[in-house]
Amino acid sequence: MQINIAQWRIAQQQRFRTLHLWLAGVLVLSVMLSLTQGAMAIDLLDALSELEQRIITEIRAPRALMTVATGAGLAICGLVLQAICRNPLADPGLVGVASGAALFASLAILLSSSMVINATLTLFFIPAMAFVGAALALFLLLAIANYKGSINTLVLILSGVAINAGAATLLGLITFVADDNTLRLITFWQLGSYSGIDWSKALLAGTLVLIALCVFWRHANAIMLLQIGEQHARFQGVHVDKLKRVLLITVAFVTAICVCFTGIVGFVGLVVPHICRMLVGTQLRILLPIVTIVGGALVTLADVAARVIIVPAELPIGLLTSALGVPFFLWLILREKRRFSHA
Repeated sequence: MQINIAQWRIAQQQRFRTLHLWLAGVLVLSVMLSLTQGAMAIDLLDALSELEQRIITEIRAPRALMTVATGAGLAICGLVLQAICRNPLADPGLVGVASGAALFASLAILLSSSMVINATLTLFFIPAMAFVGAALALFLLLAIANYKGSINTLVLILSGVAINAGAATLLGLITFVADDNTLRLITFWQLGSYSGIDWSKALLAGTLVLIALCVFWRHANAIMLLQIGEQHARFQGVHVDKLKRVLLITVAFVTAICVCFTGIVGFVGLVVPHICRMLVGTQLRILLPIVTIVGGALVTLADVAARVIIVPAELPIGLLTSALGVPFFLWLILREKRRFSHA
């Protein structure tokens, strides 16, 4: 019996290694497509002109890094939030951080259109305001959900819903007073776009996502215990409230940095963790690298599709991720409905 278990574990490890290699290959292929496809197709096998080299190094390479970083960041944040809340429908938008970022980014766009602001300052003003909005949403979330040093999961979810609703109301007011051109800019930002990404933004996002991945990996065993139940985690010596606070702050900052430069890229944090669970199960230390790779590849491929579907224009990437996410979200709801009906 022990021999059979040992053989099964070896077979599982081999399967996971093979899956990692295949998914890593998909990620590399998606990055190569991101570098070569767009309004100007580039063949990397031929000698590159000076213009093609500049397009790759100054435009497409940082953009590819940003798509990988934000896709991976949103995916691992969704995975961790689903574990914290013990809710398969949780995603980074649940805590209200993305809505706070969208509200303040829209306010920045409105202010930029009504005041004479240098174009260079505008490029930094909008992401900075989006990050401020995300930080304020996080502060408000923790202030509401915290009670005597403890964070109640149900109150946390309800607080996120309330913050989302309040941000949506104020956002509606901004869109009501905005002129047509400003309204178009606000709408396009909310739908997400990776145009205008440079190396500084991409490296900042990539570094923060890498740090978050290390934080989640370090606390992987505690998160697994927390997913089973808070009381069980406490019996096993986990400082539940401190852990939840650290994880929520990390999730919020990663979500903030992912949306402040690119706008809202929806459903990645919801869809990717579930796809990966179907592939490898629920063990977090196995899931984390898989989710990271799949999230990065999915957003990168979506960005490539956004660039080539209506060349030379670009589709908002949020439309493509939502086109995948909405049917998957409905399927999850129906699956949960069937599970409760058989209980």
